[in-house]
Amino acid sequence: MRKATALSLLALLAAAASPRPLLAQASSRDLPTVAVMDFNGFMLGQTGNSVPIGKAVSSMLVTELSGREGMRVIERAQLHDLLQEQRLALSGRVDEGTAIEVGQMLGVQYMVFGNVTSIVQQVRLDMRAVNVETSEVLEVQKLTDQVDALLSLVVKMADLFSAKLELEPPSARPAVAQIPLQATIAFSRGVDFEDRGELEEAMEMYRMTLEIYPDHRGARRALDRLEESEGGGLR
Repeated sequence: MRKATALSLLALLAAAASPRPLLAQASSRDLPTVAVMDFNGFMLGQTGNSVPIGKAVSSMLVTELSGREGMRVIERAQLHDLLQEQRLALSGRVDEGTAIEVGQMLGVQYMVFGNVTSIVQQVRLDMRAVNVETSEVLEVQKLTDQVDALLSLVVKMADLFSAKLELEPPSARPAVAQIPLQATIAFSRGVDFEDRGELEEAMEMYRMTLEIYPDHRGARRALDRLEESEGGGLR
């Protein structure tokens, strides 16, 4: 029996009662819409504390996909808030069935999810993408490299998924460099703080990430978003 992710009964009842998908009216453009679930996975920081690297991978993948023409990508913070509003409880590993149910509730065409495994200095990403409308498994990826090459793996993942949708890669983008482990740890903690509503702590972690690795696009994007929202009330 598969270790299926549990959907709370309350969330399913709310979704069934909803007259239309939550994001159906978000855009009038005829573009495929993609949502990225949090990847499952933790790694150990230098102090021995676990770090939610799966959330960081999800956020980085959204950043990479968002810069491509031909698709609309749901911001991770928006997806998190929508799931919270619907009281959707996720526990354990996400499977195809759960991803499809969430995708139908949101009104998106593609759901991306997966796992991150970090052992010593190696990291492995296992990604799956499903077509919500047909239930077809569109893409399966298994990528492995050094932890410092995490960004390269995420960019490669985005390129392969875009190619599956027959989309061109970005015509111009910054060179992909290695990200120091401490920057990945700080960014992972920042995403986790933001999920918990501890936004000052999240911004502190994003700033720390940028101090260690100034070209971290995910941290810059997240910090800019939170700083812009401060004047009008944080999320």
